[in-house]
Amino acid sequence: MQKIDWHHYAIRIAVAIVTLVGVFCLFHFILEPYMVEVETYIVKLGFWGPVLFVTLFILCTSIMFPESIFALAAGALFGIFWGWFWITIGGIVASLTMFYIGRHLLSSPVQKVLLKHQKLKKFDEAVSSFRFLTLLRLSPFNFSALSYLASVSKISLTSYMFASVAMIPGFLSTVYIGYAAKHAADLAKTYKETGKLPTGDSLVHEITIYGGLVVAVTVSIVVAKVALKTVKNSN
Repeated sequence: MQKIDWHHYAIRIAVAIVTLVGVFCLFHFILEPYMVEVETYIVKLGFWGPVLFVTLFILCTSIMFPESIFALAAGALFGIFWGWFWITIGGIVASLTMFYIGRHLLSSPVQKVLLKHQKLKKFDEAVSSFRFLTLLRLSPFNFSALSYLASVSKISLTSYMFASVAMIPGFLSTVYIGYAAKHAADLAKTYKETGKLPTGDSLVHEITIYGGLVVAVTVSIVVAKVALKTVKNSN
């Protein structure tokens, strides 16, 4: 029986907790004065609010901006379900956009670099595999970098898109962290102003939210670790 590396999982969970606390502090101490205006503006935009968000996601990730920042923002602005939905739409369209850019605009110069570096050439061949790319999508590998690397490989568009579905579980845990941090910041603000929790809130509700967060993050970590180990063993 394989020994479970609890130390590794503890470190990953600790990182997730630190991220949650960091995002909470960002909302509570820095962004709080502006959040009402931002949320009001998003509501006024109606359907165009999410469209604007997805458009910004596509543009920014295409120039290597971290997709996790947008996933955190999606959870804070749209909640868990809709935040996950819109970040997934953005991720799919962004991955298609980067595939097009890489395959039609960057292919020639990248191929010249690959010919000069055999290790990169081997990685390029590996990314051409649907299984390998799927595993990398499940891992913490940079979203934009992986999209561009895959775009200049020999993988087909169909296989590339099916492999991209594997990024959805990772989006959920990051969106959940953004939602939970914003929720905690709102609770802290309400309690500071009134000395009590918001009307209709309860301990059971709070346990459900943060219990769900623990489950989502833990599952994401386990899946990423299994994917990385499989990639390592396949080399």
